[in-house]
Amino acid sequence: MSRRERNLAITLLALVLASGAGVLWSNPRHRAFYFGRRAGPAPASGLGDSAGAPAVSPVAALIPGRRVPLPDAAGRIVVRVADRVSRQLPVEGVPPGWTLREFAGRASIELVRAESGPALSLRSSQASFALYRDVIVDLREFPLLTWSWKVVRLPAAGDVRHAATDDEAAQVYVIFPRWPAPFTNSDVIGYVWDSRAPVGTQLTSPKAANVRVVVVESGTSRLGAWRRQERNVAADYAALFGRQPPRVGQVAVMIDSDDTRGDAGALFGDLVFSRGTTERTEIPTSMLR
Repeated sequence: MSRRERNLAITLLALVLASGAGVLWSNPRHRAFYFGRRAGPAPASGLGDSAGAPAVSPVAALIPGRRVPLPDAAGRIVVRVADRVSRQLPVEGVPPGWTLREFAGRASIELVRAESGPALSLRSSQASFALYRDVIVDLREFPLLTWSWKVVRLPAAGDVRHAATDDEAAQVYVIFPRWPAPFTNSDVIGYVWDSRAPVGTQLTSPKAANVRVVVVESGTSRLGAWRRQERNVAADYAALFGRQPPRVGQVAVMIDSDDTRGDAGALFGDLVFSRGTTERTEIPTSMLR
């Protein structure tokens, strides 16, 4: 083999290995399998002086730059609003453990101290943005999702049923990654507090065919009050997609008021996946379309 052929073979081998590593790293299931049992220190908070502040995250797997929540002693997977909390609150910026995506305008994010503990405060002025977090959840074991949120301002003309008015002050998304194009192929369930659509409304997002939306709160009657929500995500997935749910790979909280050119504000507490009354949940065949 000539030197040129040998160099070409080495280059091709390196490309194959790099491609394989990229596929491995992009899949949260693979990451969890290979890295999920490695404990490590919490990443730096970046939210003010947290020296001496207690860590609030549960036991977590370390992915470089991120911590993925794992079941705690109570048998729950708690997705904290921040892995570490500064004693000096409120603090602006993206909390530790979360990743920001801005779709329109500029994000306004604060970690604040609410009645029940730390909370994420999101405000939108003609903006649209979301905070994402990796989490590995087998819904057969942890089918229930609970969270608390408080809306302080609704986009007045928002209505999830129409693309031109698809603005909601408070949104929680559960994401089931599909590779190699997770942003367009992933199955997504969104639970929203809408301005006009009635509670119980279920639909395919008018902007994304892979997203199913459930309206769990609506209107101004409970504005300014903390509201606790609980959903059986396993059952919702079966009803909305017509098949057994895969593993959850991410969650997100979102706010937007860009379509109606208005303002919105909401606060979010921790998200918690739990077992409920049974150890494992099997979806009845009758629920599958």
